Amino acid sequence: MGTSRSIFAFALFLTLPIGARGRDDPAAKKPTTLEKVTVLRLPHTSGLVPVYYSAGFEARALKYQKTLIACQHWYDKQVGKHVDFTLAVLNKADWEKSTDDAYPMPSSYSTPPPIVILPARFEDFPDSADFTDNVELLVENISCHELGHIYASKLGMESEDAFLAELYANLFMVSFVRNRRPDMLSFLQGPSAKLPPERYTSMEDLQYLVGDVGMINYGWFQFQIYRLADLLLKDKALPKLLSELKSTFHDPTQRPFRYVAAQLETMRPGLAKEMGPLWQPTTLPDTQAQSCRDAPGSGKDSDLVVVNTSLKSVKVTSGKDAPVAIASNSWYTFSGHSGAFVRTDTGVCFIFGNEPSVARIPAK
Repeated sequence: MGTSRSIFAFALFLTLPIGARGRDDPAAKKPTTLEKVTVLRLPHTSGLVPVYYSAGFEARALKYQKTLIACQHWYDKQVGKHVDFTLAVLNKADWEKSTDDAYPMPSSYSTPPPIVILPARFEDFPDSADFTDNVELLVENISCHELGHIYASKLGMESEDAFLAELYANLFMVSFVRNRRPDMLSFLQGPSAKLPPERYTSMEDLQYLVGDVGMINYGWFQFQIYRLADLLLKDKALPKLLSELKSTFHDPTQRPFRYVAAQLETMRPGLAKEMGPLWQPTTLPDTQAQSCRDAPGSGKDSDLVVVNTSLKSVKVTSGKDAPVAIASNSWYTFSGHSGAFVRTDTGVCFIFGNEPSVARIPAK
């Protein structure tokens, strides 16, 4: 993670920020993820969804391929658009030659040529046995989520808001599960009771930190968004709901979670009550303005969320990075090191703590 980030910052389910997550940069003229996979000369199988796989994992690769073909057919039918893509099922060694995303976190890349990348061994995911008793079934489920990102991109629904980006992908997956895969319905009820209490429990935490909540905590949030997507789809067909969401959240500016939550509440009254503590304000502590100089600190990686509640845009600089303009009623997450600081264009500074924190620029 760099010293600052925009979001689909998907570092762990997603190792890059969500605006950046799951995307190849065409301007960089570097090999695409698919090109990196094909140069490995792995075994592969053609078909509606071509699949490359690490040696010894043909059976899993073919199972995941079959599920994704079914997902693709369902998504095509729902939105009236078709996306060709490739599947890669990789062990740790092949994964690290193909992508910078953290193994074994499933991921997808929407920029042509689209690709879904799944771990050959989800058993390597921290506490995987606490998430599910059926690893292959869960990966099939997650594969449909990853394909949902690709279809959301096709519809012009990419979002700089990590929470919304994950919600869009999960709406595709939940629609498929409810109509075609009753054996996966249990995943829509929320995270497994086997999982221990998590540090971050507010969706606002996820919105700010994305993968920096930690791999297990991130997986816990994904199951909560599964449940949310299921609630939103109970009374509406997928195409209608996607249309409403696209119209409601067309503003590219990252708005505070309270605004996002209020808009979702208008779509499904009572949603806040159903989501409970997840709809509570962030659990991140506030930090106060301090002197503009480095402070004693551990030097560990940390995040600082700058929330601009003033009526004007504010420029904030972290280290030697270019200033970031934060619009009124918006926010931006900076990544840095404990003890370092960010400076606003008004001369106010905030220090990175040992843990993520929130710096609020007041309304006055």
